[in-house]
Amino acid sequence: MSNEEPEKMVNDRIVVKAIEPKDEEAWNKLWKEYQGFQKTVMPPEVATTTFARFIDPTVKLWGALAFDTETGDAIGFAHYLNHLTSWHVEEVVYMNDLYVTERARVKGVGRKLIEFVYSRADELGTPAVYWVTDHYNHRAQLLYTKVAYKTDKVLYKRNGY
Repeated sequence: MSNEEPEKMVNDRIVVKAIEPKDEEAWNKLWKEYQGFQKTVMPPEVATTTFARFIDPTVKLWGALAFDTETGDAIGFAHYLNHLTSWHVEEVVYMNDLYVTERARVKGVGRKLIEFVYSRADELGTPAVYWVTDHYNHRAQLLYTKVAYKTDKVLYKRNGY
């Protein structure tokens, strides 16, 4: 048995789907875990507003959930949006958040979520997808370098925001 077979077995249990109204409780649980992972706390109205945007067909902000089909548990999410840019004729997709629960990491969940976003970007006619990550998140970067390339850009943010 190779080292890849156990991961493959778990990987076969992963299903990724677009967020639906019935997923609010599962998503909220992950959202709270994600805030802990990011060492931040957001007001409850951020979660309420964000989830409402996911299910509003007039808003270009989407979410996807990964589920373990054996347990039924939500084990990860990706949030993404598309927008205009001065660098492309077509819009581009920004993956705003990617989160996988601690117990489900390094089992193919992150890759499946990214592939889902890539697939949706292709469907939207916006194949350019980008995201940022924390410089110290080396485990995630091991995956990212397999499914994307690292740019030389540095992110700056307005003070106080």
